Amino acid sequence: MKAKDFLVGAAVGAVAGAIAGVLFAPKSGKETREDIAKFYHEMKDRIAEDLAKAGDFSRETYKKVVKNVVSGYEKAKKISADEAVEAIDKLEAGFDTVKKKIAESKK
Repeated sequence: MKAKDFLVGAAVGAVAGAIAGVLFAPKSGKETREDIAKFYHEMKDRIAEDLAKAGDFSRETYKKVVKNVVSGYEKAKKISADEAVEAIDKLEAGFDTVKKKIAESKK
């Protein structure tokens, strides 16, 4: 297996878990979860692909990728500005979880 393919797979799985946290967080309203859920798979895949392309998994890179992907959905009017802010905040807060999952998948 190529290292890049492995990283993409690990990132997809890890990001999926982090995004699931956004979707099911008790602080989010039902409507927010439904709106974000519509684009869950697309966002997860885009974030994972962008992280794999970056080849660097630092907190700064992760935050930049998350912000760019979520902002793209906001600009395309797929989610509201409030939903984008909430998604970015929750995903950025999940950095340590994503990093841990990627590290575990490399073992």
